[in-house]
Amino acid sequence: MSQSPMPQSKIRCLLGMLGTDVHSKGIRTLAQLLRDRGVEVIYLGEHNTARGMINATIAEDADLVGLSFSTATYLHYTRDLMEQMRAAGLGDVPVMLGGLIHADDEPALREMGVRGIFGPGSTMDQIVAFLQSATGKTLPSGISASGA
Repeated sequence: MSQSPMPQSKIRCLLGMLGTDVHSKGIRTLAQLLRDRGVEVIYLGEHNTARGMINATIAEDADLVGLSFSTATYLHYTRDLMEQMRAAGLGDVPVMLGGLIHADDEPALREMGVRGIFGPGSTMDQIVAFLQSATGKTLPSGISASGA
């Protein structure tokens, strides 16, 4: 009797917003589109702190963290999160940003340790490819990056 291969664990993606940014339509849409593609999404919503995101990353055993920003405060909040993640021993957990990220700020964000940056015009295929590359996991069989 042949044995079925062990199922691979799903990509666990923690999504949230730091600070007072309340423009959450984009991240809520992303959360649903990722779920449709087989990603296990832990959505924290708005008004999170770096400490809260870190606690949730640990408690939920998240493979990566995604943040969304539509205000210019993303450098401050991202720097704070990245420093606190390293201090908490989570420096190896990939972080991605989305939203209104100015191209001139991308080098500074990468220097902080941000691994994925997705602004206007980014596609789901690009985001899904990043998730798979950053985690070393693949989407479940039969679900393409385009959701078909």
